[in-house]
Amino acid sequence: MARNRIPRTEPAHSLMYEPGVLSPAPDAADSAALLDSVTRCLENPLNDRQEEFFHIAFRSRVSLLWGPPGTGKTRVCAAVILGWLERAWEWSGHVTVGIGASNYNAIDNVLVEVLELLDRRRSVAVPPPTRVVRVRSSSAVPARDPRVENVVRDSVEGRRLASELNNPGSCVVVGGTWQQLGRMAQGVSATDSPVAQWFDLLVIDEASQVPVASAAAYFLLLKEDGHVVLAGDHRQLGPIYGFKMRDTAQGLFDCVFTYMQETHAVRPIALQRNYRTNVEISGWPRERFYSGGYDAFFPTRRLQIEVPQPAGTPPPTWPDQLAWTDAYLDILRPSRPVVVISYPPDTFTLSNPFEAQIVASLAVLYRNLLLQADRTLAGDEFWNERMGIVTPHRAQMSTLRNLLLQAAGMPMEPPPFVDTVDRFQGQERDLMIASYVVADNDFVASEEEFILDPRRFNVTLTRARSKFIMLVSDAVLQHLPGDAQVARQASHLQLFAENYCSDFMQVDLPFVDNRTVAYKRCRLRARSDPVPTE
Repeated sequence: MARNRIPRTEPAHSLMYEPGVLSPAPDAADSAALLDSVTRCLENPLNDRQEEFFHIAFRSRVSLLWGPPGTGKTRVCAAVILGWLERAWEWSGHVTVGIGASNYNAIDNVLVEVLELLDRRRSVAVPPPTRVVRVRSSSAVPARDPRVENVVRDSVEGRRLASELNNPGSCVVVGGTWQQLGRMAQGVSATDSPVAQWFDLLVIDEASQVPVASAAAYFLLLKEDGHVVLAGDHRQLGPIYGFKMRDTAQGLFDCVFTYMQETHAVRPIALQRNYRTNVEISGWPRERFYSGGYDAFFPTRRLQIEVPQPAGTPPPTWPDQLAWTDAYLDILRPSRPVVVISYPPDTFTLSNPFEAQIVASLAVLYRNLLLQADRTLAGDEFWNERMGIVTPHRAQMSTLRNLLLQAAGMPMEPPPFVDTVDRFQGQERDLMIASYVVADNDFVASEEEFILDPRRFNVTLTRARSKFIMLVSDAVLQHLPGDAQVARQASHLQLFAENYCSDFMQVDLPFVDNRTVAYKRCRLRARSDPVPTE
C-alpha cells in the first residue's frame, strides 16, 4: 500500500535544510534609492554596518543581523521594513510584512519603531494607507502603544485580517507569535493547515530566543519568494526549554539565529557601536562578552535628576510603610552609574521582602526627584521609559508589584513594570534595578546554572541606559559551583561585583519586619570612574 506523502512546503523546507539554494526575487530592488528614501525618515542616519545590512536584506533570501545590546538591531529592522514599504508604494503595489519574536514585548518594540518611521514619513509625503497590526490571543494584553491596531486572533476582525492576508490589496505589517499567526492561518484554511502564503518579508527580532521549531512555524507563512531577516545576539538569552539540552543535534535544538549561522554558514552582519548605555555600564560586557568591540556612543549619559544632600529626615511625601535612610540618596546619585548592594546570606528563596522594600524605596525616591526636575512627567512615561525592575522569580514579581502599589502608593495605571529578564530582552530604561532575590546558600546551589547564567546577567545589565542597581546576597556572590563550566560562567556576575565595582560605603539599610523597623548590614559598591577625556 502506498504511503501518503507529506507535501513539501516552500520556501519553509529549503529555509530549514538548504537555504543556499534559494535565489533572490527576480525583481530585486534598487536598495540604494530605497535607502535614500528611508534616510529622510530616520532621526539619525544608519552607520556603515547598518547600511550594509539594509542592502543585504533586499538581495539575500536569508539575512542575519548580529549585535550586542543597544547597537540598533530593532531600528535597522524597522528601516528595512520601511524600505520594503517604500518599494511597494513606488510601484503602486502592496506588500505584507510579518514580525515575529518569542514574546509580545519584543514584537511590540518593532511595531512601535515602524510606527515612528511612518509618522516621520508623513511629514515628508503622506504614504498610501498601511496597517500596523498585532495579533494576540483573547487573554493577552494589548500592545502598549495605542497606535498599534490590536486584533484578537479568533475574533471577527481576526478572520477578516486573515482573509486580507490571503488576498492583499494594500500594505500590511503584522506582528504575532508563531502560535497566534499559525492558528489564524488554520482558521481560514480549507485543510485546517497552519500553512499560508502571506508574507513577502518576515522579520524575527531577538532571534537568539526563538527555537528553530518556532521559526519553522513562521516560515510556513512565507510566500514562495519571501525573504527572512533574523536579528539577534547569541550572547544574550537563548530559547527556554523545559529540559536540559546537551546535544543540540546539529543546531536543531538551538536558536534559529545560531542554526542559520553555524549549520548553514549564513554570515551575519555584525554591529558594534553601542547607542544605549554609558561607558560605565558598557565597560563590563565589552570586556567579558564582546572582545572590546562595544564602544559607547554616549559615554557620559547620566540620570537627569538633582539629588539633594542628606538631611537626616525623609522627604515630606515619603510613604509611612517604607523605612527611610539617607543612604538612598547616595545609591541614586547620577555620578555612580553602577551600584551593587550586597548583604550576608539569609533564608530568602523565591521571595525577598528586604530586597523588595529597598527597590520600592528607590523607585519612589527616583519618581519624586523626576517630578521635581520635570513636573510634566507623563503618567505612563515613568514605567515605559524611565525605570524598569527585573527579578528571576514570579513570587518576587508579585511581592514587588504589591509593595509598589500598596505601600509605596504608586498609581495603578499604568502598572509597575516588573518582570523577568526573559521578557525584558529587547527593551531599555534610564534606570534598571535588578533584584536577585535568593539569599539561601542551599537554594543558590540548587539553581546555580539559572541564577548565575552569564547571558541572563548580560541582558539584565544592558537594559539600563544611564544607571544600573543590583541587589544581591553574598550567598550568590560567594557561591562556588562544583562544576568547572558553571563556575566559569558564574564568574561573569560575581567578578562584576567583586572586581569591576569598588567599595564606597557600608551601611545598615532599614526594612519593616512585622511592623518593626529592622536593619541589615550591607556593602555598597559602585563603578563611578570619571570618563576619560580625549
